Amino acid sequence: MAISAQGLQAANPFSSSRLDVRHLRWAFQKLGVLQIDAVNAIARSHLLVLRARLGGSHDGLSKLLDHTAYERRELTEYWCHEASYLPVDDLPLFRWRMRRAQNGEVWGGIRRFAAENPKFIEEVANYVALNGPINAGQLQTKPKGGTWWAWSEAKVALEWLFWTGQVAISRREKFTRFYDVPAKVLSTQALDDSVCEIEAHRQLIRKAGVHLGVAAVEDLIDYFRLPKVDGRQRVMELVENNELLPVQVEGWDRVGYISPDAKVASGTSKSVLLSPFDPLVWFRPRTQRLFDFKYRLEIYVPAAKRVHGYYVLPFLHANKLCARVDVKADTKAGVLRVLAVHAEPEGMRDDAVETLARELWALAAWRNLETIKVGQRGNLARRLKKVIHRL
Repeated sequence: MAISAQGLQAANPFSSSRLDVRHLRWAFQKLGVLQIDAVNAIARSHLLVLRARLGGSHDGLSKLLDHTAYERRELTEYWCHEASYLPVDDLPLFRWRMRRAQNGEVWGGIRRFAAENPKFIEEVANYVALNGPINAGQLQTKPKGGTWWAWSEAKVALEWLFWTGQVAISRREKFTRFYDVPAKVLSTQALDDSVCEIEAHRQLIRKAGVHLGVAAVEDLIDYFRLPKVDGRQRVMELVENNELLPVQVEGWDRVGYISPDAKVASGTSKSVLLSPFDPLVWFRPRTQRLFDFKYRLEIYVPAAKRVHGYYVLPFLHANKLCARVDVKADTKAGVLRVLAVHAEPEGMRDDAVETLARELWALAAWRNLETIKVGQRGNLARRLKKVIHRL
């Protein structure tokens, strides 16, 4: 159920090999939200998440996402799970978060800066209104002479304005955000502020239930990062109204919940490498409950203390997470570097290892890399290297 709800089942719902906006709409029906992350070891996380469901090419997916978000304006950006893309029609469900940010419920550094520098933030907002779309770097120098404060301070001011809904993302260029006033970027419907906080939370939890397939209370709350106490109350209200159904999940030590129209899916998953920020695995407690897969992102762990590697992609195969692959795209050399590869304790059959090898070749082709080099680290490295060279 979890795999099917996320659009990771083996059956492809589209017969067309050329991706277009219909495919992206389908992906967002499954995902609801697409987390953006700056780490680019193999590719931006949001592109890896889309690749797992849609295939296509790296550049093709990037252009399709930009076209849908910044030209068609069907998607927009806001803090939903983390910094994320979401359907523009869903933005009113996050107005409560903008109001809370205005009242100080935002990261400590941004909150302090806003409290200490209201005049500067007002100047930045006025400048965006007159000159947008602009990026933070353009605020370093005023027209007709003079300077703003440091780039970092301009960036914090823009981040505060974005959190509170006073600016919106107009476009990105090489991952740099360009900000403008919301009325120039968003539709009238997206600017609607009539949904109260309680009803927004209910709607978001209903959506989370659909996207997750089956979920515990904390899973539902985490999907859109709702306040924990309020989120639990909303879940109980939805259960009382039969808008969420409690179920017993084998192996879980807590109640699960499903949407009333949820279907028990049969069949197997795709065999695909997942981003660390894929919604199937981004909430680590649920990943462990679903797959008995304890997953820790080790980007901020000193290299000598890493167990599995810097940017480890879980390998989904036959409805299991059965391996972890630390990969890096060396675009200058045209090489996909497999720095480490570990099988889970139950091991992997030869056919699964070959499937992983084929997936790595597909990932290399997706990034326009010509070859794969497998390192020595990991209990699967030697077997995988033999298969990679044979294919």
